Amino acid sequence: MTRSLVFLLGAVALSGCALLGKNDPHVPRYFTPEYESDGPAPRVRPDLQLRLGRVEGWSHLGERMASRESARELLYDDDRRWIERPEIYLRRALSRALFEERGVVESLSGRAITVDVELIAFEEIVQPHQARMQALLVVTDDRVGLLTETITVAQPVLKRDGADPTPALVDAFSQALHAGVTRIADRVVEKLSERAPHATR
Repeated sequence: MTRSLVFLLGAVALSGCALLGKNDPHVPRYFTPEYESDGPAPRVRPDLQLRLGRVEGWSHLGERMASRESARELLYDDDRRWIERPEIYLRRALSRALFEERGVVESLSGRAITVDVELIAFEEIVQPHQARMQALLVVTDDRVGLLTETITVAQPVLKRDGADPTPALVDAFSQALHAGVTRIADRVVEKLSERAPHATR
């Protein structure tokens, strides 16, 4: 009986020590790759009308930053996270690039030329150290497909003085997003211009 009581008291004491121990709480850090547009507002192009359709990310892309060690290995970082899912940043950037920076008129008609984008990759490449964005661009009208193209941008991560490499990585993601959106928007405007009323056939 005495031995059992001693064992019980010892277990309670150990539990109390564990509860009272100073364990630092795990607090993830949150980042955004969004960039600001500082270009002048262009003139509106009424001859270029477009509906921005689905902008979706593949299922493996979420708030946790993804790092690719190889073609077959993808790791997720619980300490570094995006404030929003990557495809949300992509949609906002596309809307700004098309309708604000290039003067395309946004159409709400289901019969208008439509652009859909799938975000395939938004990940850190460990070696060589890069931020990579890859997206599938699909442009259609109400009858046929007009353009299907995969856009890939790999932005090197610049080495900086200091122990924390994350700011340089986030900057590289921002530049990759900007470059990818620029390429997508330019291809869309090119395709719209081909089908505009004034275009020669």
